[in-house]
Amino acid sequence: MEIQDFDNLMELCCINVNEEQKVVITPKCIEDQKSVRDLIKNNHLENLSMSEFCELAQKHHSAYLVRKKLKQQKLEKYSALSPQQTAELPIEQKLEYIELLYPRDQKLDEFMKVTRDNEQNIRSCLFHMDFPKSFWDDEKNKADRYASLVANSPEITDKMRAWSETSLDEKKEVVKQSAKIFEYVYGVAPEIVFFTPEEEKAKQRAQGLNENAHINAAYYQHGKLHFNEERLQTGDNFFAVSVLFHEGTHYRQYTENFNDPLVERILNGRANVVTVYENEVSQKGDANYKDLYTMLPSEVHAHGVQEYMENKLTEMTGIDKIATIAPDKDVKSIHNKAFSMAKLSQCRAKIK
Repeated sequence: MEIQDFDNLMELCCINVNEEQKVVITPKCIEDQKSVRDLIKNNHLENLSMSEFCELAQKHHSAYLVRKKLKQQKLEKYSALSPQQTAELPIEQKLEYIELLYPRDQKLDEFMKVTRDNEQNIRSCLFHMDFPKSFWDDEKNKADRYASLVANSPEITDKMRAWSETSLDEKKEVVKQSAKIFEYVYGVAPEIVFFTPEEEKAKQRAQGLNENAHINAAYYQHGKLHFNEERLQTGDNFFAVSVLFHEGTHYRQYTENFNDPLVERILNGRANVVTVYENEVSQKGDANYKDLYTMLPSEVHAHGVQEYMENKLTEMTGIDKIATIAPDKDVKSIHNKAFSMAKLSQCRAKIK
């Protein structure tokens, strides 16, 4: 086992022992499931005995402690950089900076402090964290297939053309039909769940969270795509097809192997945790509201392929996007920022 893999084993995993005295390795965070699965497979850790694990730990322990100290020294050097210097770092070092800022066992107060102290540098990292051109080319080819199959499904396009007259149950069926097309193109089948705002508020209360927090139109969580029935009913005629595609892209980010180590590292990095900080400190009237969210690689990816797919679907069908009710001003602003960031990232990928 390489020392980097041992570092990941210590940071990403919970280590337990079953009744047969075999080591059970599980991720600390559900977001690390794919990384931990690969770590176990690549290092043949599936049937490790406790004595074998202790031998492995003893072999790497000293080097692990030295590397832990070096990581802290590296973080101090990164934090001393200016935002401009941070922007000029190679992408691998930007990723390392973010990883060093946010270890898995970090407490909330420490997380808030390091984010606040490094916020401008974090912005520079995220703003200049671009996917390679080959990745965008691959993703657009698959989005073409999805758009083409949707365009050739009259049971979907007929309803899109008459969206304002389409019932909620019929709109739900469009979501499910779009999910089947998504599965055909990408080979993954996320479960679809519909919820009402009242149900979501009750869920928030049960978890001890703020029940008056913004309720998303849809979101990915734990292998399921959750759709807000109210937003589905009042949303535009692309909602069922396009939001399914967007959230399905998030599902893929957690489950799919993109066959590029750099892309994997970008998507599996720790950047997504900055949304916790942003939710605590952002003000809707601030011009920077949700900037960090819209610069996250996961959102740049999802918004980039979503917009591309929508444009292709319009070209293929002649259907224009028409909202049944004017979108929320703040939500529209966030989406506009996210689509703009995705376009910028793609433009830079072409220039390189």
